[in-house]
Amino acid sequence: MELTSCLLFRCHDEVGIIAALVEFFKDHKISISRFEEYTDASSFFARLEWKGDHPWSNGVDFAKQFQSVAAQFKNTSFRVHFFDQPQKLGLFSSKEPHTLIEALNKCEAGDYPNTEISFLIANSPSIEKYAKRYDIPFHYVKTYKDPVRHEKEQLQIIAEYSPNLIGLARYMKILTKEFIAAAGCPIVNIHHSFLPSFVGAKPYELAYERGVKLIGATSHYVIPALDQGPIIEQDVVRVEPGDSVEHMKRIGRDVEKKVFTTALGKALQHKTITYDNKTIVFN
Repeated sequence: MELTSCLLFRCHDEVGIIAALVEFFKDHKISISRFEEYTDASSFFARLEWKGDHPWSNGVDFAKQFQSVAAQFKNTSFRVHFFDQPQKLGLFSSKEPHTLIEALNKCEAGDYPNTEISFLIANSPSIEKYAKRYDIPFHYVKTYKDPVRHEKEQLQIIAEYSPNLIGLARYMKILTKEFIAAAGCPIVNIHHSFLPSFVGAKPYELAYERGVKLIGATSHYVIPALDQGPIIEQDVVRVEPGDSVEHMKRIGRDVEKKVFTTALGKALQHKTITYDNKTIVFN
């Protein structure tokens, strides 16, 4: 089976970028199998994919040789990923298991390239059965009002496994900025989205009383500002006349599962570039 690699590239938009990228791969006798690019008012973004063997032993080796291209342009950033290199996904969960189960199923089905779920942390013992079902290391960490009490233990677990990505599968606790900085990898979150927005312990009941017509979900990278990180994926479903609160909850869970696992897939397939608290998501 041919292995696939990809390059994510960003710089100030100017003439000659595509030519320089193509020339680099031509010089290394690499045939580009997919090239996606996007420009905004001042920046250029690209994702290049190629199959088969390549002359680079790792990302550091690639970066050394690619630096001559990057140096030609302003405000350059890039990263390369070789999909033959295993990826580790860590998951956090609370009592509601629907997004967690969907992520576990996706990983088992091979929808996430060369990815293993390296650990599952939950603040509810009821989640352990899902870890056992998939033979995943499980860590029950009780949470407190003072997050310092539980985040220290969680960070020790993260340091033990060194994940490439963490997914918050309806983990119902706010992360501190110190935790986010110390985690050492991107974190993806999921939350429901109502139009208009309803907060509190019973958002579906409030939405039902207000007569909302749409229920949605948003998945994003986590930053210290609560639910304000760069958005990866969003979707909505329509509420039909006569739908009960329970039916609204059910379709809400369905859209949350879809949005969360799609966002995890985009991150694990290295199809996102974040900048200015926005995300460029490639197909």
